[in-house]
This record gives sequence, C-alpha cells and structure tokens, in this order.
Amino acid sequence: MLGNLKNPPEPFGDIIRTHFRLKAQSISAQLDQWLSHDDGLPTANDGASTGCLRGGIGGSANGLQADVDELKRLLKQLQEGGGPSGSVPRHQS
Repeated sequence: MLGNLKNPPEPFGDIIRTHFRLKAQSISAQLDQWLSHDDGLPTANDGASTGCLRGGIGGSANGLQADVDELKRLLKQLQEGGGPSGSVPRHQS
C-alpha cells in the first residue's frame, strides 16, 4: 500500500489517491487490527519467522509499526486535501 500511495503508477495516480482517500477510515481500522495481531518478530522474505528478535520501533523488529504510522500519516494528508508529497494534482474544469 505504501508504495502505491507514495509513487502511484501513471496514469492511475489520481484514481489511486482517490481510492485511498475514500477508504482511509476502513484502511486505518484494518491496520489497527493487523497491529493487534503482530508478534513483532522479523520475517524472512518467504514470510517465515527468522526466530531472532532485534527490538525495533515499539518493540517490533519487522517494521510493521513504522509502516503503519507512515501510511496513517499519508492517509490523513489525503483527507486534509494534500497528498503524500504535500499536494495532489487536481484536474481543472
């Protein structure tokens, strides 16, 4: 989600930003649910736990908390009329 929101593939940028703006509340709720189930353990690229703990942000070594915080910040910007980089291009009528 972060990649698509921060650098949406063109020509779909406006559509993707609109989708995230309209779905911001449900996405935020889903993120909170995922965080509540996160064990904080790092994962290997195949999704398997590596078994080592390296205390990261908020005790999480897998970066989920940091990604959720960044995504929520970007969603809030969209809801306030800005975009991930501070402004969203708008079509003029």
